[in-house]
Amino acid sequence: MFTTSKKERPLTEQDREWHLPIKRRAEDPHASAMAIRMNSTYLELVDGYHTNRGLMSIIGVLAFVLCAWFFYQLFSVAIFDHYMDQNWNRHDERRMLLAIGVCSLILLATILGSVTFLRKIGEWFGYTHYPIRLNRRTRMVYVFRGDGTVLKASWDDVYFALRVNMQVAGVRTLGICGLVLKDSKTVEEMFVFGYASSSREYCLRHWEFIRRYMEEGPRAVLNAPGLGLYLPIADKRETLYQGWIELVSNDAWNPVFKWLMFPFHVAFFIGRLVNRVTSKVPRWPADVEAACRIEPGDPYVRDSSLNPPGYR
Repeated sequence: MFTTSKKERPLTEQDREWHLPIKRRAEDPHASAMAIRMNSTYLELVDGYHTNRGLMSIIGVLAFVLCAWFFYQLFSVAIFDHYMDQNWNRHDERRMLLAIGVCSLILLATILGSVTFLRKIGEWFGYTHYPIRLNRRTRMVYVFRGDGTVLKASWDDVYFALRVNMQVAGVRTLGICGLVLKDSKTVEEMFVFGYASSSREYCLRHWEFIRRYMEEGPRAVLNAPGLGLYLPIADKRETLYQGWIELVSNDAWNPVFKWLMFPFHVAFFIGRLVNRVTSKVPRWPADVEAACRIEPGDPYVRDSSLNPPGYR
């Protein structure tokens, strides 16, 4: 669920085969609606899980609801069917209290386990999103890690490549990763850009958007498709409306599928609300902000303030 992975591993043949050189032009650029803000100094992109954030939270919400229902049933039986029954002789009171105690411990363990799991994967008590910032003036890449620290790497030293994000029923979803190398054969840390697709062409187009911004500047990508709206999450939480739009946007292309998914979207939206309440807004450290200072009068400053009303 996080943008980075510190697991050390060897550089694979697939990494070498799918390598993305920063000096080689690929397809026509496509922003893929991943941009938070852009200017002449830096481009900031969102993590890939942002669109579906809340999907895993619903597990925790269901755990809480089910546990609350079981607690109610346990104490309802104990109070109304036993202690308020004048004919109860209390011969089985000890066994009943023991059963209630054991069941309560199991339910509490379930709740604590759900909270721990969701915190570990970044759904609860983490951050609302995990941005990546690319500074073209200093040629540095900044990646907001799951623990709140920041990965800092030179754009020229990062080894970029396509990767398989996941594979289900024979269908591969590809993504773009940056590999920070310990040496020529060893990956020390990996970070993954937000965009993912089963289409290699679409991934290459998004990579070209990133590459061309860093190599040629904002003017070269200003009219790229997918850059019409900027995500309204820079230094703030999304509004409820924005969160709903983000969830349903993937299915908006098909009216039938959109309505079939509606009950699931409602459930995921509840999970997204819990994520919104329990998570902090990411803040870049002072040294990163100082290195990314925007020049006064920059004509290429773009962010959600340019979006239509209601999505700013």
